[in-house]
Amino acid sequence: MSWHWSPVKIQSPILEAQIPIAIRLSLVLLTLSVLAVGCEPKDVRPGLWLSGEEVSSPVENWQFTDEIDEVFIETRPWYGIPHSTTIWCVRDASDLYIGSYGEEKKYWEINILRDPRARIRIESKIYDVTITRLDDEAMYRAVSTAYRRKYDMATVFGKKIPPWSFYRVAQDGHKKPST
Repeated sequence: MSWHWSPVKIQSPILEAQIPIAIRLSLVLLTLSVLAVGCEPKDVRPGLWLSGEEVSSPVENWQFTDEIDEVFIETRPWYGIPHSTTIWCVRDASDLYIGSYGEEKKYWEINILRDPRARIRIESKIYDVTITRLDDEAMYRAVSTAYRRKYDMATVFGKKIPPWSFYRVAQDGHKKPST
């Protein structure tokens, strides 16, 4: 197959140019590549879709997360394009929990309140999960203690550690989010 170099004429009051199809295709491919690489969150920068190996088998015990500081969460905003971010996690017994600090709700929390279905990436594996706010006072204290044990809150926040909200992560076999 040979490429046909038929130029496209772009007219504007400032610029008049002819762009060959091959260059337009290259620009589209470059844009898609940048989007594919730039879709995942990094540090405090949010992202879009998460990639990795999808795990469909149930996780009996999340103990393997004990040595992992950050995981990724992908939520479903109302406008349909996924929102992902990095987040801390802890395990208590065989359950996994994530948390958020501060008085104001984070964007992922707002999304979870609207639609509790999410995807979590731990290392290179993706898990379809349902996230629910932890309201039980005894469990809240246990998860808070686990967070303080795993993460050095004083180093991160100083003497004034902000209030936290915790959420239970359940891998319950819901249907995959449509992305």
